[in-house]
Amino acid sequence: SDFPITIGYDLVEYGDLIGSYLTKYDENILVCQSVNNGCFTGCFAPSKRYGPKPNVSWAFRNDYDSFLELVRENWKCMNGKSKQIFSLACEENSGFGVFFMENYGTGQFIVTNLNDIQKKWQEGYYITSCASWGSQFYIIMTKDTKEYYGRSQSWFISNTWNETHLKIIELCNIRYTVTGICYSIGLRQYFVVVTNTPEAQGSVYFDDFTAVVKWMNEQRHVGYYPTVIFFDPTLNKFLVVMARDKHRSASFQCFLGYKLKEAQNRFHQQPIFFSSYYVPRQ
Repeated sequence: SDFPITIGYDLVEYGDLIGSYLTKYDENILVCQSVNNGCFTGCFAPSKRYGPKPNVSWAFRNDYDSFLELVRENWKCMNGKSKQIFSLACEENSGFGVFFMENYGTGQFIVTNLNDIQKKWQEGYYITSCASWGSQFYIIMTKDTKEYYGRSQSWFISNTWNETHLKIIELCNIRYTVTGICYSIGLRQYFVVVTNTPEAQGSVYFDDFTAVVKWMNEQRHVGYYPTVIFFDPTLNKFLVVMARDKHRSASFQCFLGYKLKEAQNRFHQQPIFFSSYYVPRQ
Protein backbone atom coordinates (compact mmCIF):
# COMPACT_ATOMS: atom_id res chain seq x y z
CA SER A 1 0.00 0.00 0.00
CA ASP A 2 1.24 3.51 -0.81
CA PHE A 3 -0.94 5.10 1.83
CA PRO A 4 -0.49 4.61 5.59
CA ILE A 5 -3.20 2.87 7.57
CA THR A 6 -4.53 5.49 9.93
CA ILE A 7 -6.33 5.39 13.26
CA GLY A 8 -9.96 4.31 13.00
CA TYR A 9 -9.63 0.81 11.58
CA ASP A 10 -11.00 -1.80 13.99
CA LEU A 11 -8.64 -4.53 12.81
CA VAL A 12 -5.66 -4.69 10.49
CA GLU A 13 -3.49 -7.48 9.14
CA TYR A 14 0.11 -7.45 10.34
CA GLY A 15 1.55 -7.33 6.81
CA ASP A 16 -0.70 -4.46 5.75
CA LEU A 17 0.13 -2.40 8.83
CA ILE A 18 3.89 -2.83 8.47
CA GLY A 19 3.79 -2.30 4.71
CA SER A 20 1.84 0.95 4.98
CA TYR A 21 4.77 2.56 6.85
CA LEU A 22 7.61 0.97 4.91
CA THR A 23 7.01 2.28 1.42
CA LYS A 24 9.27 3.18 -1.50
CA TYR A 25 8.75 6.84 -0.61
CA ASP A 26 10.46 6.74 2.78
CA GLU A 27 13.58 5.49 4.57
CA ASN A 28 11.70 3.92 7.49
CA ILE A 29 12.64 0.69 9.20
CA LEU A 30 10.68 -1.11 11.92
CA VAL A 31 12.80 -0.06 14.89
CA CYS A 32 10.95 -2.11 17.50
CA GLN A 33 7.78 -4.15 17.84
CA SER A 34 5.79 -6.28 20.24
CA VAL A 35 2.40 -7.99 20.21
CA ASN A 36 0.41 -8.48 23.40
CA ASN A 37 -3.25 -9.34 23.98
CA GLY A 38 -3.75 -9.37 20.23
CA CYS A 39 -2.47 -5.81 19.80
CA PHE A 40 0.56 -4.49 17.91
CA THR A 41 2.91 -1.92 19.42
CA GLY A 42 5.83 -0.59 17.42
CA CYS A 43 7.84 2.30 16.05
CA PHE A 44 8.82 3.20 12.48
CA ALA A 45 11.72 5.59 11.86
CA PRO A 46 14.55 6.26 9.39
CA SER A 47 18.17 5.41 10.20
CA LYS A 48 21.23 7.02 8.63
CA ARG A 49 23.20 3.87 9.48
CA TYR A 50 21.25 2.04 6.82
CA GLY A 51 20.71 4.74 4.23
CA PRO A 52 19.76 4.35 1.50
CA LYS A 53 17.33 1.82 2.98
CA PRO A 54 18.37 -1.75 2.12
CA ASN A 55 15.97 -4.43 0.99
CA VAL A 56 13.54 -5.37 3.74
CA SER A 57 10.70 -7.84 4.21
CA TRP A 58 8.25 -8.82 6.91
CA ALA A 59 5.78 -11.59 7.67
CA PHE A 60 3.61 -13.18 10.34
CA ARG A 61 3.77 -16.92 11.06
CA ASN A 62 1.44 -18.85 13.35
CA ASP A 63 3.93 -21.36 14.75
CA TYR A 64 7.64 -21.75 15.42
CA ASP A 65 8.31 -24.31 12.67
CA SER A 66 6.96 -22.09 9.89
CA PHE A 67 8.71 -19.08 11.44
CA LEU A 68 12.05 -20.94 11.49
CA GLU A 69 11.57 -22.06 7.88
CA LEU A 70 11.02 -18.43 6.87
CA VAL A 71 14.12 -17.32 8.79
CA ARG A 72 16.31 -19.92 7.10
CA GLU A 73 15.05 -18.84 3.69
CA ASN A 74 16.05 -15.25 4.45
CA TRP A 75 19.43 -16.30 5.82
CA LYS A 76 20.29 -17.95 2.50
CA CYS A 77 22.42 -15.74 0.29
CA MET A 78 20.56 -14.46 -2.75
CA ASN A 79 22.78 -12.62 -5.23
CA GLY A 80 25.47 -12.58 -2.58
CA LYS A 81 23.21 -11.07 0.10
CA SER A 82 21.10 -12.42 2.94
CA LYS A 83 18.49 -10.83 5.17
CA GLN A 84 18.72 -10.98 8.95
CA ILE A 85 16.09 -10.53 11.65
CA PHE A 86 16.07 -6.88 12.71
CA SER A 87 13.06 -6.96 15.04
CA LEU A 88 10.85 -9.76 16.33
CA ALA A 89 7.56 -10.02 18.19
CA CYS A 90 5.78 -13.12 19.55
CA GLU A 91 2.18 -13.36 20.70
CA GLU A 92 1.02 -16.25 22.84
CA ASN A 93 -2.15 -17.01 20.87
CA SER A 94 -1.24 -15.88 17.36
CA GLY A 95 2.43 -16.42 16.50
CA PHE A 96 5.54 -14.59 15.30
CA GLY A 97 5.84 -11.18 13.62
CA VAL A 98 9.27 -10.69 12.07
CA PHE A 99 11.02 -7.88 10.18
CA PHE A 100 14.08 -8.72 8.04
CA MET A 101 16.72 -6.41 6.60
CA GLU A 102 19.74 -6.77 4.31
CA ASN A 103 23.18 -5.48 5.37
CA TYR A 104 22.43 -6.12 9.02
CA GLY A 105 25.48 -7.88 10.38
CA THR A 106 27.42 -10.81 8.92
CA GLY A 107 25.79 -13.72 10.75
CA GLN A 108 22.90 -14.54 13.06
CA PHE A 109 21.66 -17.17 15.51
CA ILE A 110 18.43 -17.80 17.38
CA VAL A 111 19.44 -18.80 20.90
CA THR A 112 16.91 -20.81 22.92
CA ASN A 113 19.27 -22.00 25.67
CA LEU A 114 20.27 -18.98 27.74
CA ASN A 115 23.49 -20.72 28.72
CA ASP A 116 24.65 -20.30 25.10
CA ILE A 117 24.56 -16.49 25.23
CA GLN A 118 28.03 -16.19 26.79
CA LYS A 119 29.54 -18.47 24.14
CA LYS A 120 28.03 -16.39 21.36
CA TRP A 121 29.30 -13.20 22.97
CA GLN A 122 32.80 -14.67 22.89
CA GLU A 123 32.33 -15.41 19.19
CA GLY A 124 31.50 -11.75 18.50
CA TYR A 125 27.70 -11.93 18.47
CA TYR A 126 25.43 -9.45 20.28
CA ILE A 127 21.83 -9.69 21.45
CA THR A 128 19.90 -7.62 18.93
CA SER A 129 16.31 -8.70 19.64
CA CYS A 130 14.34 -10.96 21.97
CA ALA A 131 10.84 -12.37 22.30
CA SER A 132 9.02 -15.15 24.12
CA TRP A 133 6.37 -17.71 23.24
CA GLY A 134 4.92 -20.06 25.81
CA SER A 135 7.71 -21.05 28.17
CA GLN A 136 10.50 -20.29 25.71
CA PHE A 137 12.66 -17.22 25.21
CA TYR A 138 13.96 -16.58 21.69
CA ILE A 139 17.16 -14.52 21.73
CA ILE A 140 18.35 -13.13 18.40
CA MET A 141 22.14 -12.74 18.33
CA THR A 142 23.82 -11.00 15.40
CA LYS A 143 27.46 -10.48 14.46
CA ASP A 144 29.08 -7.22 13.25
CA THR A 145 26.09 -4.91 13.49
CA LYS A 146 26.72 -1.17 13.35
CA GLU A 147 24.69 -0.47 16.51
CA TYR A 148 26.30 -3.00 18.81
CA TYR A 149 29.83 -3.67 17.60
CA GLY A 150 32.40 -3.06 20.35
CA ARG A 151 29.83 -2.42 23.08
CA SER A 152 29.39 -4.38 26.28
CA GLN A 153 26.09 -6.09 27.07
CA SER A 154 24.41 -7.74 30.01
CA TRP A 155 21.12 -9.57 30.54
CA PHE A 156 19.03 -10.67 33.46
CA ILE A 157 15.88 -12.60 34.34
CA SER A 158 13.39 -11.24 36.87
CA ASN A 159 10.08 -12.39 38.29
CA THR A 160 8.21 -9.14 38.97
CA TRP A 161 7.78 -5.74 37.35
CA ASN A 162 9.11 -3.95 40.44
CA GLU A 163 12.21 -6.10 40.45
CA THR A 164 12.70 -5.41 36.75
CA HIS A 165 12.20 -1.68 37.24
CA LEU A 166 14.75 -1.42 40.03
CA LYS A 167 17.37 -3.42 38.13
CA ILE A 168 16.94 -1.26 35.02
CA ILE A 169 17.39 1.93 37.06
CA GLU A 170 20.55 0.47 38.62
CA LEU A 171 22.02 -0.34 35.21
CA CYS A 172 21.00 3.00 33.70
CA ASN A 173 23.04 4.71 36.43
CA ILE A 174 26.17 3.07 35.02
CA ARG A 175 25.33 4.09 31.43
CA TYR A 176 23.54 0.98 30.26
CA THR A 177 20.32 1.27 28.27
CA VAL A 178 17.56 -1.32 27.78
CA THR A 179 17.87 -2.62 24.21
CA GLY A 180 15.49 -5.57 24.53
CA ILE A 181 12.78 -6.86 26.87
CA CYS A 182 10.09 -9.54 26.74
CA TYR A 183 7.83 -11.43 29.13
CA SER A 184 7.21 -15.17 29.17
CA ILE A 185 3.66 -15.98 30.22
CA GLY A 186 4.56 -19.64 30.66
CA LEU A 187 7.56 -18.95 32.91
CA ARG A 188 6.12 -15.78 34.44
CA GLN A 189 9.50 -14.13 33.97
CA TYR A 190 10.98 -11.10 32.23
CA PHE A 191 14.07 -11.30 30.05
CA VAL A 192 15.93 -7.98 29.79
CA VAL A 193 19.08 -7.10 27.81
CA VAL A 194 21.00 -3.87 28.36
CA THR A 195 23.80 -2.37 26.28
CA ASN A 196 26.44 0.18 27.18
CA THR A 197 25.53 3.33 25.21
CA PRO A 198 27.81 6.17 26.39
CA GLU A 199 26.72 8.62 23.68
CA ALA A 200 23.01 7.82 23.41
CA GLN A 201 21.63 9.35 26.65
CA GLY A 202 18.89 6.76 27.07
CA SER A 203 15.61 7.58 28.81
CA VAL A 204 13.11 5.21 30.42
CA TYR A 205 9.55 5.70 31.66
CA PHE A 206 7.02 3.51 33.47
CA ASP A 207 3.39 4.60 33.71
CA ASP A 208 -0.07 4.28 32.20
CA PHE A 209 -0.97 4.98 28.58
CA THR A 210 -1.91 8.67 28.92
CA ALA A 211 1.28 9.55 30.79
CA VAL A 212 3.43 7.62 28.29
CA VAL A 213 1.97 9.52 25.33
CA LYS A 214 2.58 12.86 27.02
CA TRP A 215 6.13 11.92 27.99
CA MET A 216 6.99 10.64 24.50
CA ASN A 217 5.89 13.93 22.96
CA GLU A 218 7.97 15.89 25.46
CA GLN A 219 11.04 13.79 24.72
CA ARG A 220 10.51 14.04 20.96
CA HIS A 221 10.76 17.82 21.13
CA VAL A 222 14.20 17.62 22.76
CA GLY A 223 15.61 15.18 20.22
CA TYR A 224 14.79 11.73 21.61
CA TYR A 225 13.28 8.86 19.62
CA PRO A 226 11.88 5.49 20.78
CA THR A 227 14.15 2.45 20.67
CA VAL A 228 12.08 0.05 22.80
CA ILE A 229 8.33 0.08 23.51
CA PHE A 230 7.16 -2.76 25.71
CA PHE A 231 3.72 -3.44 27.14
CA ASP A 232 3.72 -5.41 30.38
CA PRO A 233 0.82 -7.89 30.16
CA THR A 234 0.83 -8.51 33.92
CA LEU A 235 0.20 -4.92 35.05
CA ASN A 236 -1.03 -3.23 31.85
CA LYS A 237 1.84 -0.73 31.95
CA PHE A 238 4.34 0.48 29.38
CA LEU A 239 8.12 0.61 29.37
CA VAL A 240 9.40 3.09 26.78
CA VAL A 241 13.07 3.70 26.08
CA MET A 242 13.97 6.83 24.14
CA ALA A 243 17.46 7.92 23.18
CA ARG A 244 19.48 10.46 21.28
CA ASP A 245 21.56 9.19 18.39
CA LYS A 246 23.25 11.17 15.63
CA HIS A 247 22.30 8.42 13.19
CA ARG A 248 18.58 8.89 13.82
CA SER A 249 16.23 11.82 14.16
CA ALA A 250 13.24 12.48 16.37
CA SER A 251 10.98 11.90 13.34
CA PHE A 252 9.01 8.70 13.82
CA GLN A 253 5.63 7.01 13.63
CA CYS A 254 4.51 5.07 16.65
CA PHE A 255 1.56 2.76 17.40
CA LEU A 256 0.56 1.67 20.88
CA GLY A 257 -1.96 -1.18 20.77
CA TYR A 258 -3.34 -1.69 17.25
CA LYS A 259 -5.59 -4.78 17.05
CA LEU A 260 -4.36 -7.44 14.61
CA LYS A 261 -6.59 -9.68 12.52
CA GLU A 262 -4.13 -12.55 12.98
CA ALA A 263 -4.66 -12.47 16.72
CA GLN A 264 -8.40 -11.78 16.51
CA ASN A 265 -8.98 -14.93 14.48
CA ARG A 266 -7.39 -17.09 17.16
CA PHE A 267 -8.77 -15.50 20.33
CA HIS A 268 -11.69 -17.04 22.20
CA GLN A 269 -12.66 -13.62 23.52
CA GLN A 270 -12.29 -10.02 22.45
CA PRO A 271 -8.66 -8.94 23.03
CA ILE A 272 -7.96 -5.91 25.20
CA PHE A 273 -7.53 -2.82 23.03
CA PHE A 274 -5.24 0.06 23.91
CA SER A 275 -5.90 3.21 21.92
CA SER A 276 -3.50 3.68 19.04
CA TYR A 277 -1.10 6.58 19.20
CA TYR A 278 0.40 8.15 16.11
CA VAL A 279 3.22 10.68 16.15
CA PRO A 280 3.25 12.44 12.76
CA ARG A 281 6.42 13.38 10.99
CA GLN A 282 7.63 16.91 11.34
